[in-house]
Amino acid sequence: MLAALPSDDAPTGARSPRLVFVHGSGHAGAAAFPAQAAAFPSATFPVLAGYGDEAPAVGDVAASAQAIAMSSTDAEAVVGFSYGGVVAAMAACMEQPAALVLVEPALFQLARDRPATAGLIQRLEPIYLDATLTDATFERALMRALTGEDVGAAATADALRSSRRSRLHGAPWRHAVDPACLAETRMLVLTGGWNEEYEEVAAALVALGAEHAVLTGHGHRVVDHPDCSDRIRTFVAAG
Repeated sequence: MLAALPSDDAPTGARSPRLVFVHGSGHAGAAAFPAQAAAFPSATFPVLAGYGDEAPAVGDVAASAQAIAMSSTDAEAVVGFSYGGVVAAMAACMEQPAALVLVEPALFQLARDRPATAGLIQRLEPIYLDATLTDATFERALMRALTGEDVGAAATADALRSSRRSRLHGAPWRHAVDPACLAETRMLVLTGGWNEEYEEVAAALVALGAEHAVLTGHGHRVVDHPDCSDRIRTFVAAG
């Protein structure tokens, strides 16, 4: 079950749009969006299935998408970051939102025919399919294939839980997202200009009708860019 964090009312004289923010695989809830939590006091920041006090499980991603779809019917936009972009896109295909904002979305299934993304999937797919990997070894193998660095076996409870979550939630490109559905949705995609794969995903979304802006200087965490909240606000208001 998703746990929505409480929201304060918008300040007197200011209008805070009703937004739903969908976090990625790192911090959960409002902790993943500190700048946006301050900028949008009427927004909600649900904690997805398999995070917080919930043990990760197979089926969490689909369950989260359904919960987001059901809880955002009156929202002015759904905003998904990283793996949360996959959840947000899946939700949009269940219940079309007024607008969809995708920040560095891990929607590699939309760009799997493009060179950098095809290479990424080729490197990582064997890790996700390796049934011999355990909670202690999965994330180590994944990071080695992703970055070439050895982060060591997971040892702490948090590291083991994170590794188990990544293993059970599966590769982001394994979750079905209908491009035709997204093409009917008003979309903005924000990227950081630092990574070929995310730019290829953005190009695929632009081909489906999305607007695209590049906010550099913060790597993957484009949500920390000082202009990110204003870009979201301006796009939502223009609808």
